[in-house]
This record gives sequence, C-alpha cells and structure tokens, in this order.
Amino acid sequence: MNSDLLNLLKQIPILNDADDDELADVAKNATLMRFNKEDYIMLEGDPGDTFYIIKSGKVAVLKKDENGNEEIVSALYPDNFFGEMALLKEQPRNASIKCIEDCEVYMFNKKDFFDFLYL
Repeated sequence: MNSDLLNLLKQIPILNDADDDELADVAKNATLMRFNKEDYIMLEGDPGDTFYIIKSGKVAVLKKDENGNEEIVSALYPDNFFGEMALLKEQPRNASIKCIEDCEVYMFNKKDFFDFLYL
C-alpha cells in the first residue's frame, strides 16, 4: 500500500471521516502520472472527467483573459488537489493547469472521485 498517497488522501476535506481501510480502497484506484516542466495537465474548457492530487512538483493555474491570453491566477504545490469543481458541477474545466516543474500527479477518474463522496 502506498503510504504517501494515503497521507495525501487524509488531507482532503471530503475524506476527513474515512478510515484507513476506506482510504486504502480509494488509493488502489489512483494512477500516478509524470509530467514534464511546461506540460499541460488539463486545458480550460476540457471536459471535467478527472480529479488530481499533486505528489511532487509545482503547477500554475491559468485562466484566459478577455483577449484569450493565459494569466497565472495561482500556483499549486505537493499535497494540493484540483479538478473537483468541474466534476461536481459537471461543467468544462474553468482553468488550465501547466507544470512549472517536473511533476508527479495522482489521477482519479470521475467514478472513483464520486466514490469518495459516498465513503
């Protein structure tokens, strides 16, 4: 069992009440992906079908301005997560995520994310 991932899951507010066995069930559905600096993990407007937790590295959250230029609105670091709003609202992504450094990111598909909500 991946203790790093279990520790990350324990920090997610919607999983506060989950016990270690439930978190282990969630963790086994994760896919660890590696991205290089400058890679986009997701693009503004893409379908919201994945939830992400940053294991290592740093990403920029980018939104397009009225001229279509990307602006950095925030940065996310290890232990941060993203992608939940598009899943919850069943809407397209409201921002792009671009790696500022090489990153490792745990990914959960839509079904696995909603399984979180029913723990």
